[in-house]
Amino acid sequence: MRQSLRTTDIVEHANALPGWRQRYDQLSCGSLEGRLDVVQAGEVQLFRERLNQQVIQHICLPQNAVNILFPLAWPGVDDQGVMAEKYATVLLPNDEYRVFTPAGMDVLCMSIPYATLRNLLDEAVLHALMQLNRPKRVCLRAHRLVPGIVMFKSLMEGTPTSATLQSLTLMVVEWLERVIDVPQETPRPSTRGYIVERCHQWLIEEPAASSNVLEFCRRLKVSRRTLQYSFQSVAAVTPIQYMRSVRLNGARRALKEDPHASIADIAERWGFSHSSYFTLEYQKLFNELPSALRCVERS
Repeated sequence: MRQSLRTTDIVEHANALPGWRQRYDQLSCGSLEGRLDVVQAGEVQLFRERLNQQVIQHICLPQNAVNILFPLAWPGVDDQGVMAEKYATVLLPNDEYRVFTPAGMDVLCMSIPYATLRNLLDEAVLHALMQLNRPKRVCLRAHRLVPGIVMFKSLMEGTPTSATLQSLTLMVVEWLERVIDVPQETPRPSTRGYIVERCHQWLIEEPAASSNVLEFCRRLKVSRRTLQYSFQSVAAVTPIQYMRSVRLNGARRALKEDPHASIADIAERWGFSHSSYFTLEYQKLFNELPSALRCVERS
């Protein structure tokens, strides 16, 4: 389901978001220009909200869901220490929030039910997350957030695919596991090495398969935290980073072997269904565009 609203009425704007109880009070003078775009993809809700005036937002969040906000534009400083450009913020449905949004505000939000996270997030992390009693800023470097924002915008502007939505959801899960502190179990060194080796083999044997962290946990019969710790210990990266890098290297080899092949086809062959996301991650890893390698090989 997709819906869009453009309005000059602050009350209409506040009441337009499905599942949210909100009251907005306009602070700055002038005509309001509000815009709200909402996509409901299964149980996950995505929306983008823009307002040209300063507003006090009184918000009761949807129950039984975690809400991740990405401010694209947040002029000025948030004295509450919750919102800031280039950071994500986790909001939980524990209480009513009163947020002072600046004129020119532009935010993305992803609302994920606990039931969905229960199948993705480590149980200890989910429990700690549900105990949070105030908003938590996801303090990750901007370059880690950019791929998620790119996918988010793509989902908002195009036709949401299950693969892209799953990729974005798993990326959010990775962010949460980075910022929520819980005690870690420590597998033996030999076990860690075995876990990484088996995952690597599966990636090479099944490059186009939609294998993800959950699938590898199921195959190996280990928890997400064990998988995470093993990759951090052996390769100093997360499982998602490792899998992405192996696939990108495989795609690069394929481009070198057949420079006349379609970049999109090779990307899909190596598990990247979203071409702009593939290009962004490829450039970040190799400091060049996929097309640059193809031009060199053709010459």
